[in-house]
Amino acid sequence: MQKCRSAEVQKMRPLFGKEGLGEIFRKNSLFQNPPSFPFFKRGLLTAVFLILLFLVASAFADNDPSSIFNKGNQLYESGKYDEAIKEYSRLLAQGFESGNLYFNLGNSYFKKGETGRAVLNYERAKRLMPDDSDLRSNYNYAVSKTDNTGQQSSASLAEKISGIFSGLTINGLTIFASAVYVLILAIFIAVIFFPAVKRYSLIMLGVLSVIFLLSAFSLYSRVTVLDSEAIVISKNAEAKFEPMDNATTHFTLYEGMKILVLESKHDWNKVERFDGKTGWIRNQALEKI
Repeated sequence: MQKCRSAEVQKMRPLFGKEGLGEIFRKNSLFQNPPSFPFFKRGLLTAVFLILLFLVASAFADNDPSSIFNKGNQLYESGKYDEAIKEYSRLLAQGFESGNLYFNLGNSYFKKGETGRAVLNYERAKRLMPDDSDLRSNYNYAVSKTDNTGQQSSASLAEKISGIFSGLTINGLTIFASAVYVLILAIFIAVIFFPAVKRYSLIMLGVLSVIFLLSAFSLYSRVTVLDSEAIVISKNAEAKFEPMDNATTHFTLYEGMKILVLESKHDWNKVERFDGKTGWIRNQALEKI
């Protein structure tokens, strides 16, 4: 830091010389012709307008999605995970969503030790960017930290078929299936007007038909559970035979497990586990993907 430069003070002329205050006032045109009141009024209004403009600009800058997202990232890097979650949640409250936003939310919750909410947000991110390798790695690691080891059943035939198109979003799969369908129609039309291509078209039609059926089945499987899939966010949740606290416990669900919501009744949800068992758990124990 630089020191005060006292030499500059010595070079300054006296504030009031031989002329005195009266002479200074007489020579200064500002005091000879003082501004009228409207001038000050206009100046005051201008100042107020500029202040309001600054406040509005600041408010817009504070609510800018990119600024909020970057602020959340900075808070995450600083280890302030609760504050980072708050910033990311502001974007969701404003109607914004993206795979990266849910990915960062998942990371923040995982750092806090809330594995269920981490898996929940990773699942949401997977719907928007299913082929992201970092997301897949973090998701698998988070799932491995849950308490449901050894309780996962082998993948069913439907899940294996859906896995073929796991790299596509629902929108992407819809476009893919539609494109295959249009191609099948085009080949049918070509066979009608150009009989010479009939010999080679049968094999192609067979292959395309199988691809279309598989993609359509995968799309149907995803859409039917779109609003039913949920993640257990409590450490453990006792599934009851009936929607009552004093009902007998049927089985226990653990944090991070994916389940299907079959029915809702007051503060209870009837859910289905991966092995087909059903039971009733409290609403606060889960959150839909």
